[in-house]
Amino acid sequence: MTPANLSSPYRDLTPAGGCARHVPRGEMERCEREDSVNIGQTNSTGNLGLDAFADAVAARIAARLNAGQQPRLLSVKDAAAYIGRTPKALRHMIADGAVPTVREGGRIHLDRTDLDRWIEMRRTAA
Repeated sequence: MTPANLSSPYRDLTPAGGCARHVPRGEMERCEREDSVNIGQTNSTGNLGLDAFADAVAARIAARLNAGQQPRLLSVKDAAAYIGRTPKALRHMIADGAVPTVREGGRIHLDRTDLDRWIEMRRTAA
C-alpha cells in the first residue's frame, strides 16, 4: 500500500470487509458528494453549456413521453397552431367544410386524426 503523503494518483481504501481497493484521488470526494445528494434534486455540473444541453435533452425526452397523453380533440386555437394556420383562417376552412369538426353544446373541436389526414391529403411530391 502506498503511504498517503506520496504523490500517487490513487488513495488506498480498506472497506469494512478488509479488502483493499484503489480509488483515484478526487473520485472518493465526488462519490461522497453524490451519496449526500437527495434523490429528486437537480444537480449542476458547473458547466453552464453542459447544463443547458442536459436540460434541453430532458425536455425533448419528456415531450416524447407525454406525446401519447395529448388530447385527441383540439380547440380551434390549438388546432390552428397544430396545422400552422391562424384561428381565423381555420374558422374559414371550417365554414367552407374543408375540415371536419366535432360540435357539442356550441363548442367546436377538431379531431387530431382528421387534421393529420387533411395534412396528408395536401402533401405534394418533391
